[in-house]
Amino acid sequence: MKEKSGLITFFESPFYQAGLVLCFIIVLSLIDNVLPHHSKIIDPKAGPWMVSTAMMLCYVFLNTVFLFRINHVVSYWIKSVLCYVILLILAYGWCYLLTGMHIDDVGSFRWLWIVLTLVYTIFFAIAYTIRGIIAIADREEGR
Repeated sequence: MKEKSGLITFFESPFYQAGLVLCFIIVLSLIDNVLPHHSKIIDPKAGPWMVSTAMMLCYVFLNTVFLFRINHVVSYWIKSVLCYVILLILAYGWCYLLTGMHIDDVGSFRWLWIVLTLVYTIFFAIAYTIRGIIAIADREEGR
């Protein structure tokens, strides 16, 4: 059997995944604050909120993909949801700190975060179901 890579083993923990995403949120939003904004369509202070929303979507994908490599799904799910909620709170605080605006003042980001949360639960359910189907197929193949 092939041994797991150290990087793969490191990122199997939802806490490390959330830490990586939080680092990207901080770095990319600071870069966004430095760049000039000439758009009349989007509020210039919406940049950190957009970065946070995009990085939260990356967390959803990353976390769901790593579900296929985990043996204890229930504990992984509990840790993942806890990390997701903590990440939402920290991202909200960071964006508020940078912009001085609440999520409702910037645009429809509250609804985007609600939809993203629903997408997260649906992706996790789909990945769990696919994992179950693969387990059934492996058992049937073994017979």
